[in-house]
Amino acid sequence: MAKRFLLFTSPVYYPYGGMDDCKGEFASLNDAVDYATSHNETRSQDSHILEIGNKLIVWHLSQRTGQVTNAVPLSEYIKIKSD
Repeated sequence: MAKRFLLFTSPVYYPYGGMDDCKGEFASLNDAVDYATSHNETRSQDSHILEIGNKLIVWHLSQRTGQVTNAVPLSEYIKIKSD
């Protein structure tokens, strides 16, 4: 099975930025969430999972709960962040 999910986290202090904040690629959304929670990545300031498929979807991973809270197409996410 092809890996279709990328986990990105940035530490509260001194994020690397860009691809250096990528923690790995995963076969499923659950695999990415499991990795993030088991490696304390949810303590980061921002944690997102990028789903790669026909559309690129950004999943937000909650710092507080370690659960995905919403999904937004990458094009919308970029637009929201640039406003």
